[in-house]
Amino acid sequence: MSINALDLLKAFGSAKLESDALAECQSICQTFDMSASELFIRWQAFVINQCGGSSGVLPTRDRILELRSIVNQEHERRALQRGSAGTATSSQKTKLTRNRERMHYDKSSVEGLLQGMVSGSQRDAIKTPQSTKRVGLLKGNASAVRSRAMFSPKSPSVFAEPSPSAQRYSKRANIGRTEDSLHSELPPLAQQADAAPAVVSDLYQRAADADAMSSEESEDEAAADGAGDKPGQRRAPKRMRYMFEKMGTRTETINKRIERMAIDTKAEYGIEALANPTYPHQDSVTAVGRIVNVNLNEGESGSTPITSDTLFLETSRRLGNGRRIPLDVRATPSFSLFPGQIVAVEGKNLKGSEFSASQFRQLPRLQHASVGEREHGVQPFSAVVASGPYTLSDNFEYEPLADLVDHAIAVAPGVVFLLGPFVSETHPMLKDGSMDLQPSEIFAAKISPHLGRLREGLPASSRIYLVPSTDELCYPYTCYPQPAFGPDLLGQLGVPEGVESLSNPAQVSVNGVVVAVANIDVLFHLVKEEVSRLPALSDRLPRLAWHLIEQRHLYPLSPPPMECAGILASQDAKLRLQTMPDILITPSQLKHFVRAHENVVLLNPGYSSMRLSGGTFAKLSVHPQSAAETTGALLGDPAKTFPADLISAEIIRI
Repeated sequence: MSINALDLLKAFGSAKLESDALAECQSICQTFDMSASELFIRWQAFVINQCGGSSGVLPTRDRILELRSIVNQEHERRALQRGSAGTATSSQKTKLTRNRERMHYDKSSVEGLLQGMVSGSQRDAIKTPQSTKRVGLLKGNASAVRSRAMFSPKSPSVFAEPSPSAQRYSKRANIGRTEDSLHSELPPLAQQADAAPAVVSDLYQRAADADAMSSEESEDEAAADGAGDKPGQRRAPKRMRYMFEKMGTRTETINKRIERMAIDTKAEYGIEALANPTYPHQDSVTAVGRIVNVNLNEGESGSTPITSDTLFLETSRRLGNGRRIPLDVRATPSFSLFPGQIVAVEGKNLKGSEFSASQFRQLPRLQHASVGEREHGVQPFSAVVASGPYTLSDNFEYEPLADLVDHAIAVAPGVVFLLGPFVSETHPMLKDGSMDLQPSEIFAAKISPHLGRLREGLPASSRIYLVPSTDELCYPYTCYPQPAFGPDLLGQLGVPEGVESLSNPAQVSVNGVVVAVANIDVLFHLVKEEVSRLPALSDRLPRLAWHLIEQRHLYPLSPPPMECAGILASQDAKLRLQTMPDILITPSQLKHFVRAHENVVLLNPGYSSMRLSGGTFAKLSVHPQSAAETTGALLGDPAKTFPADLISAEIIRI
């Protein structure tokens, strides 16, 4: 793929590329068929994984050469995996690759394993400790394999001596370093041993109670009129059919999203009637619709990036019979677009074949109450936020989780949010079959003791919450959204009393501060799909998180990538923001950040473990209004004060 130097300079932005580094980047893109944005994403991952996420790392030629080596290794590994299917020609295989293929066997097939055990070329390989452990599983009969005694947490073959990466982890030099911060000028929040428990209210439950109350009132009225069965009788709750979803449900959900935004846009700007963009218009009109990438259909992978040539605007059934029309953005000075985004666009359709946009209007915001407008105001508290995985990629010792618990006990926060995955399906030892324990037994043996230590070390008033993940192996629901861990499952995993669970996503009010958590890597999915030109929020990573606020949705991308868990259109109400959050938490493998934008704190705490090194977590503090007044940040008027002005945050290296 031939890449223009300007595309690379634009993709890297503030990370300036010298001429020699720029030439090397062009060579990488051409050799490995990568776009400029894909190379920049690889560079960000390289900085986080290999350089500790330091902001001072520049893309010099030497660094780009290191990145090229990593990309080349990944390319060779994928070619090796495809080699058994005949995708690689013999002329392209090196001597090392041919030797590796001679030692290859199919681990997913018991028959292939047995054949490998008999062949002479495999006999020596089976004698390694890792292979011997697998052979031990195969020698017994089916009932022996299912026996729980074989998967005992006390098995010495599972948790052996510390791995080399664990030894390097214990000698790391950046422990406790502050990687990013917000409102650091606010004074530290004093710890209070006798502090009142944090008041945590689930906004989903509030909405459900309100719906149930209105449903009861309507049923009582219907019964009084003779139309109901029994006065006050509640309807049976609908079961969640997460493996059965009709196409009509998805299209109806999309249509309702467009209609809701159209109604609010019309009221916000005082528009008498929204236009149908598929009809010819000689004058400038305003239309509301959804951004569509014509290279993709619903349910397909987002491998083809959206461009200005593939932009279409899809209307709702009422506004345009659901039709699509090409969207021309060449005359638009500023935009930031991705597939599935609901937009309010102003422009003309001179010939009826294309809608030429002149500008994108700002979508109406959800109501954001100031401190003085909240029923009980805002009470100070502190919180620790961390996201999995919590162990290194070559063992299951959970060293980062142990250090995280030590820090949480030392600072004694009022609330601790631990976001999954706790036992990740992407862990290399689980993917290659070198772990004997079942995921639930790993959790019970290695995670629950740390949770118990955390519960005992924190004051009784502190609250601890677990949030599931779509990559979690100890959880039965792989879809999104996900319900909370049930009490039976928590008991099976050995989770101690006093540790609670929230749904994914979660929207809660903590001492009057609204917190929204979307524990799915939506930022990484959006970064590959977004196309922009001079956006209002120039900082790209916070802008990706702001899309969730602007769209009022905790997964606005449509269609999602194939590797993502199924997004349930039937449960779309759980993905809609109930109110404007004060803190939005979106864990991602992209670089950690914390920013305040339009009175909302946008936070990516990072992962607690970055493969073979320690990751990051976040510490939040909500201060009393008097503390902010003393710093001169506020005028002392509660009606003008938002919780974001009272929140200080730090992203700390584990």
